[in-house]
Amino acid sequence: MPTARIGFSWISLRCLTLQSGVRIGHGNFIVAESLHCDEGGSIRHLNRITGPMYARLGKFACIGSQNAILRAPRGVTWGRAIFRLGTWSKITVGHVIDCTRSVRLGDYSILAGRGSQVWTHGYLHAAEGIDRFRIDGSVTIGNNVYIGSGCVVNAAVKIGDAITVGSGATVSTSLRIAGLYVSQPLRMVELDYTTARQRHPQINVPGLVETVVHKRPANGS
Repeated sequence: MPTARIGFSWISLRCLTLQSGVRIGHGNFIVAESLHCDEGGSIRHLNRITGPMYARLGKFACIGSQNAILRAPRGVTWGRAIFRLGTWSKITVGHVIDCTRSVRLGDYSILAGRGSQVWTHGYLHAAEGIDRFRIDGSVTIGNNVYIGSGCVVNAAVKIGDAITVGSGATVSTSLRIAGLYVSQPLRMVELDYTTARQRHPQINVPGLVETVVHKRPANGS
């Protein structure tokens, strides 16, 4: 006998797979390509998961309440994007996750507290005039990672295993060595628009509405 349960939620998917013990609560709005939840996975209440993406929750993974996991429509976005939440990993309350590109959290990791943001795109504006281009890059968060309240994780960042990120931190570069990371004083970074635009390969996909380049983590993976 199936043991998965769905509350009063709006769900529109090409493919839905729910294994035993999965719970989807009330007031969720889920419109995506697919959702796969392994044993014991849960999506609580008042979450929004929308856009052309593929979502997968591992065993006993949990999306708490009032989170937004979003991807813009084709033409703004390109290629395939995956949102993955590993075994026993959790997203708590009131977080925003941008899936312009893929976002993957490993096992036993937590996006804790509330009000954190994970971004897989950003913009660089010319020093003068209207010109700008978009920089896209996937985010990967490893195993046994703890991210405190009010953090911002920027595009093309990779966070390694056994890392704790303190509340209110902005993570704009990959973190590879296990340990505790906290906010640094604000500093100026030298920036040249033309050089920055040439640094990353441009995405040439028919129908894209703007100039987009693809940024990868520093190790090229």
